[in-house]
Amino acid sequence: MRQVRLVQIGVGTIGAELVGQVAEHRARWRRDIALDVTIGAVARGGGALHRRDGEPLGQDDCRRAVDSRRDGGSLADVVAGDDALAHVSLREAIDAAIASGDLVVVLDAAAGEGTAADLTHALGHGATVVLSNKAPLAMPLAVPASTALWEAARDGRLRYEATCGAGLPVISTLASLLATGDEIVEIQGALSGTLGAIFSDVADGVAFSAAVRSAKAQGYTEPDPRDDLSGLDVARKALILARTMGRQVDLAEVRVESLVPADLATGTVDAFLAGVAVSDQAVAERARSAQEANESLKYVATVRPEGELVVGMRSISTGRVLGALQGPENIVSIRTRRYDRYPLVISGPGAGAAVTAAGMLADVLALAGHA
Repeated sequence: MRQVRLVQIGVGTIGAELVGQVAEHRARWRRDIALDVTIGAVARGGGALHRRDGEPLGQDDCRRAVDSRRDGGSLADVVAGDDALAHVSLREAIDAAIASGDLVVVLDAAAGEGTAADLTHALGHGATVVLSNKAPLAMPLAVPASTALWEAARDGRLRYEATCGAGLPVISTLASLLATGDEIVEIQGALSGTLGAIFSDVADGVAFSAAVRSAKAQGYTEPDPRDDLSGLDVARKALILARTMGRQVDLAEVRVESLVPADLATGTVDAFLAGVAVSDQAVAERARSAQEANESLKYVATVRPEGELVVGMRSISTGRVLGALQGPENIVSIRTRRYDRYPLVISGPGAGAAVTAAGMLADVLALAGHA
């Protein structure tokens, strides 16, 4: 039976779901595909929890690590009074997992670039990596860690399906098209469930500011909606798609239309929500112009083999799948030499802990040779 040992970075919503799905499916994987998937360590805030004896963490250990974040505690609190556990640096936890002799997969479900150095260390010492965290893959190409990560992606030691569309098969489909010699003409995608929900409301005549508040109330936005409305998240996804196509471009080269008024970019969330109505008229006018042309206003990323990468509001014909988008789903339309008249379309939920965690675990199984 092949042994796979995970090092889980991030025990927030996605990380907690990952831990739960591993516990749920471990017995089935052992029975059906002779694969034993265990968790060697969980990490957050630069530190990691693992067992002193080198054995994988138990289900109760993982649950306590997840609960510590939810309850406002730390991983050090979990270790207190339990001599079997140790609180170490993430790098030490990675090295300990590698020393086990198992196939080690480092799962990055955190946020930000802070994990990049540890990911490259893991890759350099024989581990593999799976990402839902977009930031390390969006770093400037001149940064050595960025080069190392993309080299690992090209040779199959790093997988990142969940960075663009959660559990949707966007990256794997694009990779398959390229591997079989197809030529990409254009990728267009509504890559933010948050913005999809907002612009569906706008199309129904809801004021932009009210749509933003509604999306926040329904849990679609980040705690600070400006994190969604800035367009940075969609820009990172567009960049990752472009780099997957082989383009050598940086985030600074992506033209991004921010939906955050400049004078509301700082300050409290409440102040932003109170003032964002300043954008209502401009957005309503663009939505009305789109409707008069039998189109709908969407927030779209456009990626081509050459030329500018563009992220922003765009009028899309309602006769196209992308233009008919409703609610918080993601839609990616890939037009190629083979799929020219009728583009290949991938759609479904582009966010959510369950589908994102499942997308990451699909990458784990692929690295283990079972997908």
